[in-house]
Amino acid sequence: MIERVTKENLEEYENFIQRHPKGLFQHSSKWAKVKSAWKWEAIMLKDDSGNIKGSAAVLIRFVPVIKNALFYVCRGFVADEDDFDTFDKLFDGLLALAKEYKAYCIKIDPEITVAHTAYKKHLINKGFAELNPGCLDFENVQPRFVYCFDYNGMNEEELMLTFKPDYRNRIRKAPKKGVEVKVMGTEALADFVRIMQETGERDGFSTRPKWYFEKILNCMGEDARLYMAYYDGQAIAGTIAIKWGKNVMKYQYGASSNAHRNVYPNYALQWAMMKWGLECGCAVYDFGGISGDCQNPENPHYGLWRFKHGFGGYMKEFIGEFDYVINKPVYRLYNLAMELKKKLR
Repeated sequence: MIERVTKENLEEYENFIQRHPKGLFQHSSKWAKVKSAWKWEAIMLKDDSGNIKGSAAVLIRFVPVIKNALFYVCRGFVADEDDFDTFDKLFDGLLALAKEYKAYCIKIDPEITVAHTAYKKHLINKGFAELNPGCLDFENVQPRFVYCFDYNGMNEEELMLTFKPDYRNRIRKAPKKGVEVKVMGTEALADFVRIMQETGERDGFSTRPKWYFEKILNCMGEDARLYMAYYDGQAIAGTIAIKWGKNVMKYQYGASSNAHRNVYPNYALQWAMMKWGLECGCAVYDFGGISGDCQNPENPHYGLWRFKHGFGGYMKEFIGEFDYVINKPVYRLYNLAMELKKKLR
């Protein structure tokens, strides 16, 4: 039976996605408050005993004037990967919801690895079309490639031994050189945003405003932390980490000043977040996105992979991003408008 998530059963839903191995913070109503430009809905599939078998959360954005909506199922359904019966019932539930909102498309990017070929085949058979097949960089909404490591029940000493020797040395040297890492609140965001802007200018990416990071810390509560690295009383680097249940410790945002890089603040910050993951009993530490061509020194994202690779771990490739088109004329019109918008920038 499909059940819509409401105020009355929201706690039950949140508990389920905290416990389930496929549950992520992107499925939570907490994260939906961060993404307040979108409307959030969620459904659950229950068996005859009232136990939840799976769930689907969707972010909804309306197209101006025509009032049709885009449904975005960020990182897919929360259900066992091989349970296609649950997938089908959740999908049917989303289609019913899509009719209510006059949705023209359902977009989904499941956190399912490419090794699970049956899952991708099932999506195609349901009528989904893959976007950017074979893409190697950051063409999709969410990264297709991520870098991570499994905690595997290790303690701090055992985890440290999985890093490259020079990384271990830098982590140990950082506090000796005077770097102090602190967990901070929103009062430190002015420094974080300033350093983030410096990072964006250096590395060529656009940055978020202060209010966005405030929303993350306020809406995610104890599931998010702002770590700041200080040297001689001056903020020189910072990161935001988000944990979800015992599934994942996610390195979500990072910023570092051009100054004082020789005292290794970024290594100290990563180690602090990793230790939080250990304390929480997380299964995975997620460094975030990388390029699929990351080991090519000519790739502009090579340095990103090289830094993350020094902590051990492995690259994970997901099956990609897919669209289920409900209203073809609106879908084509919207995509054409987006292409024109890009050209005019």
